[in-house]
This record gives sequence, structure tokens and C-alpha cells, in this order.
Amino acid sequence: MPANRRRQSPEQVRDWIVQGVERLGLEEVGRRAAFRYGYRLLEMSGLVTAQIAQRHEQRFPVARRLAVADQQSGNNVMWFGMSEQTRRRNGEAAVDGDCPCRGTRQIRAVYGEGQDQLAMLCPVHAQASIRAQREGNRQELPGGRA
Repeated sequence: MPANRRRQSPEQVRDWIVQGVERLGLEEVGRRAAFRYGYRLLEMSGLVTAQIAQRHEQRFPVARRLAVADQQSGNNVMWFGMSEQTRRRNGEAAVDGDCPCRGTRQIRAVYGEGQDQLAMLCPVHAQASIRAQREGNRQELPGGRA
């Protein structure tokens, strides 16, 4: 995808998407997307570790290009939609490195000695739990509504 400032046609952008998928392979594109989403969830909560940030920068070295790609993918979804299978797949998040929850699904806030410890759900691992719960509820309600 060129870095110039010209606006490109939707057809040209889709051609670049197809070209990128052909270069990397569908499995690798999905893996990178899951890491990107996991990074974003951690970033919004202020939980990105140095290890995760370093791997993210190696994978996406040009921040501006990543922002443009995010915008273009959003535009494609807005105009062309996505299948239910794609929607579920796009909701998958992963962490490239040691997750702040260390596999416990909770991130503890440590205060002074003798004080209660507060915990929050890991934003990456909680997403899978929330999605599973929503899909389970959808089957229980009439008309498939959650």
C-alpha cells in the first residue's frame, strides 16, 4: 500500500488487501489481526507491557500506515459488510508475549500491605468469555436475540 496522500479508489484498496493476503497467507493475516486486536484492548486499558509493545512495533513498524489500514478496513466493512463467520473471527484477540494477567484472566492492583487487592478482568481474555456468553444467550432467547 503506497504511503502517498492521494485518495485511492475502493477497487484499488481491495486489490491491495487481496495482494497482502496472498503474500502473507490467510493464516498469518488472521494471526496478526488477533495480535493487533489484543494490543488495542490492552492499550485502551493502559496495560501494554514493554515486551508486547516491542513485538507490536516489530510487526507494524510504521504507525501511520497501520492507522490508514485500520481506517480502510473500517470503510470496507461499512460499505460491504461481513459474514457472521468473519465477524466472529475478527473478534478474536491474542497477546504476543506475556499477558499482564499471566493466564489467570484477572489483573490485580497491588496496594500497600494489609489492604485489600482489587482486580479487573483481563481485557483480552474477558472478550472471549463475553462473546461465548452472548452466543449462548442468543440461542436461549426467542428469535435469536440477545
